[in-house]
Amino acid sequence: MSTKKIIIISAVSFFLLLLIAAIVFGIFYLNGTNPPKESPAEKYYFDVGEMYCNLKDTGRIAKLNITIEVTDEELIEVFTNKDFLIKDEINKIIRSKNEEDIEGSNGQIMLQEEITKTLKEIFQNDKINNIYFKEFIVQ
Repeated sequence: MSTKKIIIISAVSFFLLLLIAAIVFGIFYLNGTNPPKESPAEKYYFDVGEMYCNLKDTGRIAKLNITIEVTDEELIEVFTNKDFLIKDEINKIIRSKNEEDIEGSNGQIMLQEEITKTLKEIFQNDKINNIYFKEFIVQ
């Protein structure tokens, strides 16, 4: 065989091997090594409204404006019908706190988590994601 034929056969073999490797990589990469991404759940918001609560052991008052985030639209109607229950539970939680408990961003985060956990327990629903303070003032 001449060297010209050997070079041509080597080049064709190399390109075929490269093509096969690309196809195998494409099949594995595109067909299942990455699980399909779930579309994010739709979020709905319920405005609890403005609230005033006394703090424990002080003459201070907390002014709050709270919004609840959920992923179940039906909960909005439930919240609308039971807003008195939501406000009562939030009032109980705030009245059990003193000024030091709710100071700073850590205090606010812990308060958000406690209110969210309480609402999940009351409504027996894990589709309550978070609560947000649109306004949080202690006077």
